[in-house]
Amino acid sequence: MPKKILLISPSFESVYEGTNLKDVAPTTPHTGLAYIAGSLLDHGHEVKIFDFNLYNDNQKFIKELVDFNPDFIGINFVTSLIKEADRILRTIRKINKKTIFIGGGPHCSSEPRSSLKETLLDIAVIGEGDFTVLDIIDEKNLLEIKGIAYKKDNEIFLNERRDYIKNLDVLPFPAYHLYELEKYQIPSVVAKKNPVVWIETSRGCPFGCVYCNKTIFGRIFRAKSPERVVEEFIRVKKMGVKEVHILDDTFTNDIIRVKRICDLLIEKKVEMTWCAASGIRVDRVDLELLKKMKQAGCYRIHIGIESGNQGILNRIKKGITLEQVKNAVKWAKEARLDVGGYFMIGLPGDTEETMQQTIDFARSLNLDLAKISVCIPLPATELFNDLNKRGL
Repeated sequence: MPKKILLISPSFESVYEGTNLKDVAPTTPHTGLAYIAGSLLDHGHEVKIFDFNLYNDNQKFIKELVDFNPDFIGINFVTSLIKEADRILRTIRKINKKTIFIGGGPHCSSEPRSSLKETLLDIAVIGEGDFTVLDIIDEKNLLEIKGIAYKKDNEIFLNERRDYIKNLDVLPFPAYHLYELEKYQIPSVVAKKNPVVWIETSRGCPFGCVYCNKTIFGRIFRAKSPERVVEEFIRVKKMGVKEVHILDDTFTNDIIRVKRICDLLIEKKVEMTWCAASGIRVDRVDLELLKKMKQAGCYRIHIGIESGNQGILNRIKKGITLEQVKNAVKWAKEARLDVGGYFMIGLPGDTEETMQQTIDFARSLNLDLAKISVCIPLPATELFNDLNKRGL
């Protein structure tokens, strides 16, 4: 029997409030919810998405909630938004006493028990939710659903994890048509054209950086076929999307696959502006690849550099060298691509001297964009677990 599901993306406004990032922080349709919605729609359910980043308006939300009257609420949040997610759930509970609350995202996967304890969630999805959510909506016995934690009689139960999806081509296409795409506008420093959506071409990262959370997609690299990736480009273009950003943790992990994607984009004359915005590894690029990416419509790559000190890079298990960084930037410039660099300060072992080396190294690279973040020990990372063991 078809069900009604309202999917919710909480606002990041509280995270950026009071900072100089507020005016350049990109707002785009939530990719994870688009893929979950695609899965639900494929199985005949009725789905709506409410994005608080677009409409941070409680009255509008309450009206949509009352009008739609969903059977299930799905809410996706990161660690910094757990209180905001719970505020939204409490607002809903005052109006609808029966709706079942499902949580997803990196915090639920990392801390399922505390996610249930600290919020009104009934169920927390652990790992990939594409098919897990279908079992929940079909109201299967919760005890038998892999990849969830749930509340029952004031107790919390944690089930066995679901296996990773091996063939990503079986995934439904993301339901970006559920968003008001034309209302998403990204600052020019982040994108050339609007509207922008993110596309996921692979899942899983085999590398072991200590600050990275891998509780959703794990360390086994799995990729969509080049044909499937290009079909996603074509579909979002037909929806009116003007620019695509690649979401993958390791987009260029399989260089041959990415070259094939580029060849197909060129052959099929897709003519989409795109950007490797999540960051690619400097040890997984070559000049031929970067030239193909440029020819296929890519205008910028972002690379994860993190530190300008080799000792710090070794300590965080980044697995790259400063020389590889220099080569990647040089090749990208030769391919006429813009280059963005991602850096962190406050990494394990960092001192005032090594942080200054990072700043100096960033300046020396002739980057078009540099973003320096403060390292945060996120739950379920090696960094978090190490600090926790040491009482820090």
